[in-house]
Amino acid sequence: MTLDTDFHNHVVRSSAAQMVQSAQQKGLRVLGLSEHVFQMNEAHAPLQHMKLEGPMLSLPTYIQAIHSAAQEAQIEVRLGLEVDFVPEINQLIHEPLQGLPWDFLIGSIHEVDGDVFERGGEPTQEEGEALWLRYLELLRAAVNSGYFQVVSHPVRMRVKNPHLPATLADEYEHLAADAARRNVALELNGFDILRYPEMVQLLAKACVLHHTPISVGSDAHNPTEIARAHQQTLALMREAGISTVRIWKQRVSAEYTL
Repeated sequence: MTLDTDFHNHVVRSSAAQMVQSAQQKGLRVLGLSEHVFQMNEAHAPLQHMKLEGPMLSLPTYIQAIHSAAQEAQIEVRLGLEVDFVPEINQLIHEPLQGLPWDFLIGSIHEVDGDVFERGGEPTQEEGEALWLRYLELLRAAVNSGYFQVVSHPVRMRVKNPHLPATLADEYEHLAADAARRNVALELNGFDILRYPEMVQLLAKACVLHHTPISVGSDAHNPTEIARAHQQTLALMREAGISTVRIWKQRVSAEYTL
């Protein structure tokens, strides 16, 4: 079987219908749609410092758009949301999400102690190493929080911070061990694979060592980006010895073999 699922995709720069149409054209079997939580009117207040990526949506409008797209689709479509993990305000973020028919929730770290790290400049060596260690600590907290089925782009700190601590491989093993114990998947992210594959290789190696479940997501923000790195992801997985991919329906996990 080939890599024919994609469980990290955004809709506000196009539409759910356009994203589904692209996934069909690219031969996917299952598409997970997962807009940012801060794009939702009901959940925006505690995350208003996050930069909007398109029009605001209400949760009912978002859910209905995905359900409508699914009814017209020739592939399976799953309802998800990418949810920021911020320890001080997690309860406020999750309150409006309760009781809704999510198939999966993705946990993401976009900020470290108030610093949205993808916005800033490059830190110094000392600052950068400290940021990496705190970032990994937050990733472990997200994995252990019980909120999420998958934690996304666990190497994204690399986007502006090349100052890797000497213990980074051990830190990723700790993260992968926690994820395996909690039965939470870690994501091989298409954006990351195209930008810094060596970081994703490090993550994959740790996941193999600890038998950690793996999710694959493009992090697509427009229809052309769906499955954008699937060929590279498949090659990386085969090199690492990963042969299964996790997906979800109604928050119940399933895996298929490549």
